[in-house]
Amino acid sequence: MKSQIEILLGEWGRWKRGENRSVLGYPKKAAFMVMRVDGGTHMDPSEFVSDKEVERLDAEVNAIHPEYRAILSMHYVRPGAIKEKLERLSISRALYYFRLEFATKQLAFQMGFVPPGVSVAQQGAAAQGM
Repeated sequence: MKSQIEILLGEWGRWKRGENRSVLGYPKKAAFMVMRVDGGTHMDPSEFVSDKEVERLDAEVNAIHPEYRAILSMHYVRPGAIKEKLERLSISRALYYFRLEFATKQLAFQMGFVPPGVSVAQQGAAAQGM
């Protein structure tokens, strides 16, 4: 299961590519159009992302180290196989995934998805214990 930050990074990648811009800002359809018979609503996961969240994530990505920013951009913005991305970056597969994991954890902390005082290792152990 994807974490909150991974979902948000996926939305950020689509936003950077110019896709999925209709869900940011004004809604593309009225609220009554997504209403179900039972009174509930059906929303796509991408519609839960707000302009402010994506813009804040974009600012946080731009603030991290360039090597990690390059990995995030390559992974979430540029389509293609990992092999092509590794060749373009001229790094090993292990280093690629190490940097991707580190950058993701750093962004999760900066965006507030990891509570202060709780290490990323503790959070991962708690999630695996479920």
